[in-house]
Amino acid sequence: MVKKLFIDDNNMNTTQEQLDLSDLFNHDKDSIDKYKKGINTATENVLSFLHNRTQPFSGVAHEELQKVVDKIDFKEAPTSSHLVFEELQEIYLKHAVAFHLPKYIAHLNCPIVIPSLIGEQILSAINSSLDTWDQSAGGTLIEQKLIDWTGQQIGYPTPDGVFTSGGTQSNLMAILLMRDSFYQKKQQYDVTKFGVNTDKGKLKIFCSECSHFSVKKSAALLGLGEDAVISIPVDDNFKMDCEALESAILKEFIDGNCPIGVVATAGTTDYGSIDPLKSIGVITERYQLWFHVDAAVGGGLLLSNEHKYLLDGIEKSDSTTIDYHKTYFQTVSCSGFIVKEPHNLNLISHHAEYLNPKACKDAGVPNQVDKSLQTTKRFDALKLWLTFRLMGTEKLGSYYDQTLALTKVAADCIQNRKDFELLNPPSLHCLVFRFAPINLNADQLNQLNILIRKKLFSNGQAVVAGTKFKGNNYLKFTILNPTMSKENFEEILSILAMIGEQLLEEEKQFI
Repeated sequence: MVKKLFIDDNNMNTTQEQLDLSDLFNHDKDSIDKYKKGINTATENVLSFLHNRTQPFSGVAHEELQKVVDKIDFKEAPTSSHLVFEELQEIYLKHAVAFHLPKYIAHLNCPIVIPSLIGEQILSAINSSLDTWDQSAGGTLIEQKLIDWTGQQIGYPTPDGVFTSGGTQSNLMAILLMRDSFYQKKQQYDVTKFGVNTDKGKLKIFCSECSHFSVKKSAALLGLGEDAVISIPVDDNFKMDCEALESAILKEFIDGNCPIGVVATAGTTDYGSIDPLKSIGVITERYQLWFHVDAAVGGGLLLSNEHKYLLDGIEKSDSTTIDYHKTYFQTVSCSGFIVKEPHNLNLISHHAEYLNPKACKDAGVPNQVDKSLQTTKRFDALKLWLTFRLMGTEKLGSYYDQTLALTKVAADCIQNRKDFELLNPPSLHCLVFRFAPINLNADQLNQLNILIRKKLFSNGQAVVAGTKFKGNNYLKFTILNPTMSKENFEEILSILAMIGEQLLEEEKQFI
């Protein structure tokens, strides 16, 4: 029972009658006992999730779960731990998508390594905020060390940067620096104070037609508009066409606009393709444009002794996005934004007297908030630090290389079947394909593949993704699990084919 807090108006002394504070995490015995018991219960539930899940999804419909959630009333008195975890099982754990199972092969969700989970437990309990030194101390140095390691692997001599929530935030930072650097260097204009100015021409950014949606989203958020982003065609391997890129840049100059930068993709979301980084670097240098590489997907190549060469040319870039929670087997979220020239981060610095006064920077105090869009920021770097220290980068790299090898195996499995068509060659982790039996027209194939994925998701046997290419519907494998096998791929393809054949028998539109 919670006792009342009262104030003695006569002497203004505040006293307290045994207020129950045992739910606060501290050194009190009751608090420690609750913490241990709660963590043990949580661990048991996680282990139950691992042991009892045989397929990646339950197949539950969102309407069904919504009815359960709607019954919850937070005004009710707190209930027992046992009942709460039963409720959690019913709403969440029974239906959470199991990324660790080999038949989950849909999106860019990797299984996670145990050191990352250990780090998650520590950082959540200590709850450091990685914005200022006086809130994080050694945590700041750990983050900076990992940013430096990543930058050195990219090929930046003196890198800097911050951990972010993900590739979208990192790409937003890149477009922000791209914009502000242009205004500062080329027009001597303070965009931070006065806002976007188009008097001397509209700002233009270039990326491939297969680039991530966050490029256009960032342009919109920064006041440039989605039309500021020029999509460049790709070749047959889904890589940016550099001749088309240079032509587009020249056209914008002729039209009186202001090209400011190019975003190259190292690992497109659908095809895993890597734009020709070396050639793009030459073009951006020629026209003095900011060069950003979105390596949210392909950043894992930095771990690979065998395949790192695929990123040749990334060292020419001004900034890079890396998602550790995609290809470094880290828990969400864990991402990085790295710049070649540290001084460029000054463009986003803002000093608040209560938090990071300019005197701190002048004194060399390392405050990560000086170079971050976030103020309060999780200590996600701890997870990667423990992974490197407990596993080593070589072992982590071997996990990554295994996923690349498995992607080639999966591609062979698709190509060896006459009832499937593979769209793209095996590049990194992504394979786009479709179920394509004979005697169906384009519209029927599109409808059939939509229905196959929908029916598969509703039975939960496996989870695959879907996408479109030139208006046609395709299925997609994303292979980030080193425990997968050829047998898994063959079984998933057989399930897809079986569902397809059933639909052909049942659905009249295919007759």
